[in-house]
Amino acid sequence: MSVQDPELAPGTVSFDLPLGPVCLRILDLPTAREPFVSAHYDPFAQEVGAGPADLTITCREGSGTVIPVPGPGETPVIDVEHQGESRFIINSHWQQGQIDLAAGTGELTLTHRGGTEFRMSLENFLRVAGQLLLIRRNAFLLHSAGVLDQERCFLFFGHSGAGKSTATALSEPRRALSDDMVLIDLSGPEVLAHAVPFYGLFPLKERVRGAFPVAGGFRLWQSPDDRMERLGAARATATISASVPFIHDMGLSPDRLTDLALEFCRRVPVYDLHFTPSKRFWDVLSSAPDLTAG
Repeated sequence: MSVQDPELAPGTVSFDLPLGPVCLRILDLPTAREPFVSAHYDPFAQEVGAGPADLTITCREGSGTVIPVPGPGETPVIDVEHQGESRFIINSHWQQGQIDLAAGTGELTLTHRGGTEFRMSLENFLRVAGQLLLIRRNAFLLHSAGVLDQERCFLFFGHSGAGKSTATALSEPRRALSDDMVLIDLSGPEVLAHAVPFYGLFPLKERVRGAFPVAGGFRLWQSPDDRMERLGAARATATISASVPFIHDMGLSPDRLTDLALEFCRRVPVYDLHFTPSKRFWDVLSSAPDLTAG
């Protein structure tokens, strides 16, 4: 085992982590609450028992490398194995876990106490476990930035490097839900975007908690001009599907992902947004009739 990173204080901590319509209960995470949980999961973490839990995850500490570490420039690996109707094995480089959705239980072993490795390992597991629960509730995690304007959420997504963090920064002083991941809830009369504690480089002090109606979805293209093009149903559905992480790795039927994406696109306009590195793209957004508040 590596030398303990000073960022991880000894001890254990338990907390509930609501993710929109579901709640994960995390028991005996092998670090003290301060500073790890407060730095990475507040203001989302709640005391255990604040409400019912959909999945109770018992944690422990281990050692060693579970999956070989990628080389420089290579993408980290999350390996998901579907076993039976409701059981999944979820492993990454310094984490091995399993969940049983029918029983509502899970186990997670974390094998590296370095602050970055520990955070990444825990978050990888929670993202997959959360996605599995959410898709059973007519909801899903979308790899997207979310920016609030007039208390509605504008979703900016696209391939790696498309400009999610750039668009988020250029949207100031508008508040942002996230620069990396937003929870989409299709279960009610309005499509809602929920903030979740999964970020790219977003500072803690700027994180917003809550749920907001979705104004539209925008696939980003960095461009010499600012303009947008509304996508037809087929292209919009394919675009949204491509930004829903993990489902392809879970061994689940692709029909469920298609159904979710179709429902989203039926209720929310989706565009290609070409933008320059300036705030001018908001002038384009504000001029679209189907994006006008009220």
